[in-house]
Amino acid sequence: MNLKRYRQKSRLYYISTAILIALYFCAVASPGQEFDNSNLSVAQSEADMLFMLLQIQADVQGKLNDFDADLANAAQNLSVTGLDGSDAREILRKLLETNSNLVSSITLSKDGKIITAEGKGNESAEGADITSQEHIARFLQTKTPVFSKQFLLVEGYNGTSLAYPVFSPQGEFVGGVSAIIEPDKLLNAVVAPQLRFDVSTRSNITDYSFWLMHLDGLIAYDRDASQIGKNLFEDPLYAPYPSLLELGEKIIAARSGHGYYDFQVTEGDNRVVTKESYWTTAGLHGREWRLVVTKMIP
Repeated sequence: MNLKRYRQKSRLYYISTAILIALYFCAVASPGQEFDNSNLSVAQSEADMLFMLLQIQADVQGKLNDFDADLANAAQNLSVTGLDGSDAREILRKLLETNSNLVSSITLSKDGKIITAEGKGNESAEGADITSQEHIARFLQTKTPVFSKQFLLVEGYNGTSLAYPVFSPQGEFVGGVSAIIEPDKLLNAVVAPQLRFDVSTRSNITDYSFWLMHLDGLIAYDRDASQIGKNLFEDPLYAPYPSLLELGEKIIAARSGHGYYDFQVTEGDNRVVTKESYWTTAGLHGREWRLVVTKMIP
């Protein structure tokens, strides 16, 4: 199954990341190397950033893997029960109960129409044709799991969808099961404890911040909530900061790295500061999220 192969691949990647970070720790604390207090402080700050990033990465990837496993299990069960009826509806309900990050789930036919729907905003969805959605069109074409980019749902919140194919016991493709998560909700649960800020007010901010970018430049999450949904390369907010745009290109090109950029403290605070950043990657089924931890340089 694709899920098993994906988990093996992602596990190797994150082990490699941990090894690189461990090597970095060794480099900044090599035996016999002399540091003054300022160098020690810088080294500790960088170590803190790397550790924070690795913790966030592990938590985010773990939640995505759980999401993936839950959908794969639902698809297997629906292969037996079929995509409609009380048994199918119960599978969708249990899916939502099992994973608190999910807000809605559906089964869909092989021609892209919703058969059964459960959860937030799905009260009148059954029977709707959703083939116009990019990820659904790709799913129906490939008949393989598809993890969507973030998009604005008609209910007014940002969502990301994962669709899994359902095959009959005879191996015939009959449709699929899909569920939606709210990335903001998932990431608040992971990032807020690390950065120690209040989710509702964004208060008690430490020197560290965090943002998440898709490979098209979409800012899918930011500690500064006003920036969520903006595109780094298109929104006029970012145009006056060439170092940020240059770093954005590097973040897209490389799965992990380090760099600096100039930007205002927050959208409501126009003071321009230099920020140091480390980034790495999480994702599912070829869809990559760039995770970025930053710190203002005094």
